[in-house]
Amino acid sequence: MRELYAFAGRRRLGTFRQVGDWIDFVYAETAGPTPISLSLPRTGPAATPGAARAWLDNLLPAREDVRRRWARERGLPDTEPMTLLASYGDDLPGAVSLTADPDLPWRRAPQPVEAPLADIATRLAALRNQPTSWLDQRARPRFSLGGHHGKFALRRASGQWLWPTYEHPSTHILRPTTPEDASAVIADLDRSRSDAIPATRTELINFGAQTALVSERWDRLGGQRIHAETIRQALGRRPGEEVDPGGVRDLFLRLGLRLPPAGDLGRIAFLLAGDRAVVAPRR
Repeated sequence: MRELYAFAGRRRLGTFRQVGDWIDFVYAETAGPTPISLSLPRTGPAATPGAARAWLDNLLPAREDVRRRWARERGLPDTEPMTLLASYGDDLPGAVSLTADPDLPWRRAPQPVEAPLADIATRLAALRNQPTSWLDQRARPRFSLGGHHGKFALRRASGQWLWPTYEHPSTHILRPTTPEDASAVIADLDRSRSDAIPATRTELINFGAQTALVSERWDRLGGQRIHAETIRQALGRRPGEEVDPGGVRDLFLRLGLRLPPAGDLGRIAFLLAGDRAVVAPRR
């Protein structure tokens, strides 16, 4: 049996366990009342079948070639979500960090590694040329992001860009773009704001000769991780699986949230600890 421990700060939420192909999640006594996911309830109805695997799967890049590269660069035996997240799970979407080390919250915190502007430009250029090149292996960052587009996470603090760690969460997501694509994304987010749906703050920034779409993380507040999940995680759907608009509408009504325009249903993430839906840039 393989195990991954889920932490929110120093509070242990529970354990993901894998036997064969089956993955489940067991809550710890210290988990608190808020579930890790709506698809993995603490009490009441049973978890959605396959929800634990789907929840983990959505924390990772959707592209299999990116996952293979991540496994190869860390010498990992496979691209199973449990395997990858044991090596890349320190800084993830939402509030949860995942680790095979039950003592992670009490380790001696490593010094954050700076990402100089020239290195950021190099990383953006590498992503343009090789869409699987999400990570700078010199820094060996331990973060993961979902979606199809190549991107990476950094922390902005005291005027510096830093690679994130468990102790120092990322605050922004960067991906290479063109001015035309960035304008379309920003206009889409502005449209969502006009529909009274909060949208993550996003801007176009030049790093030397490289242009990036830089988004403040909607799942951070004051530089700290907050509890959140995507619609697919809440419904127990894996990346690429169809999301039923009716199921999304039911989910929003259950949470007491204002229904978004139909075209936004597949892109919206919402905060389980709060009362709002959030539109993020296309991923």
